[in-house]
Amino acid sequence: MSGSTNEGAQGSAGSASSSAGSSADDVRHAFAGLSLEDKILTLIKVELDMLGDAVDTVVSAVSGAVDDIARACERSDQSAQSPPGAGGQTATN
Repeated sequence: MSGSTNEGAQGSAGSASSSAGSSADDVRHAFAGLSLEDKILTLIKVELDMLGDAVDTVVSAVSGAVDDIARACERSDQSAQSPPGAGGQTATN
């Protein structure tokens, strides 16, 4: 009961940062209890997860840029195919 009273006194922002700090401490404590081999394996897995996230971010950004370029090319092709004329008439040779 005193924990909820304390959270109310700190406000929601305080309890959120407190909770994040607590979970980080829990992770550090659990990591400290691992054997050296398990620590190394865990670090490798974390690094691979971070690398995967970075690759996903780059791929998403490049994909978005390619989509933007494709849309711009389509618009320029459409405007080149229908040049502005008087009353929508096209010139004939």
